[in-house]
Amino acid sequence: MGRIGPGRAGPGGGKIMNIALQRAEAARLRAAFEAAGGQPVECSILQPARVFLDLYGEDIRARAYVTQDPGRGEQMLRPDFTLPVVQMHMSHGAETARYTYSGEVFRRQEDHPERASEYLQVGYEVFDGRDPAAADAEVFALFSEVLRPYGLRAATGDMGILLAAVQGLETSERRRAALMRHIWRPKRFRALIERFSGRSAVPPTRAALLAARDPMAAAGPVIGLRSE
Repeated sequence: MGRIGPGRAGPGGGKIMNIALQRAEAARLRAAFEAAGGQPVECSILQPARVFLDLYGEDIRARAYVTQDPGRGEQMLRPDFTLPVVQMHMSHGAETARYTYSGEVFRRQEDHPERASEYLQVGYEVFDGRDPAAADAEVFALFSEVLRPYGLRAATGDMGILLAAVQGLETSERRRAALMRHIWRPKRFRALIERFSGRSAVPPTRAALLAARDPMAAAGPVIGLRSE
């Protein structure tokens, strides 16, 4: 599975021009994905919120635009295409298939106000349960090719790859366990990677502790022991 986005627009008349350019570029990318075998699909902008909440949990509520419909219950402006495309695919028998799409997605940017809350997303999805690794490689190679003219680098958010990479690290079991424990906390995980790789500075107090011949010499009395 792969997606490209977001696009940003400037103020005034330039904004209209930027939007037109973004749509033209999205159409070009989608055409490239169609040429690679992707079947064009469309998804409703208004989606049932329950489906996203069941999959992503309540965390998605803070990043999505949710509204209440008297007849349909909670609805959500489409935060991405992947989940609706997966639902569509599963409802048609879940055979091997390739899809492509493009359109607006909506995400609140309270932590990053400089980012657009509405932007175009273009994607290419491969569903092939016979060889998932080959499907991932196909998508990654295709995205690397279409992004090359922009000077951009394709990146993957596949947690399976990250988990396998951590498990394969040449490090101690304690460090590996710490990374696995915090792998869902990006800031803490990155801090551990920096620390374990030696790229972050060692705090002075920790450096002094490690350099001491007897770190416990100045620790004071040991409470609870009758004798040494």
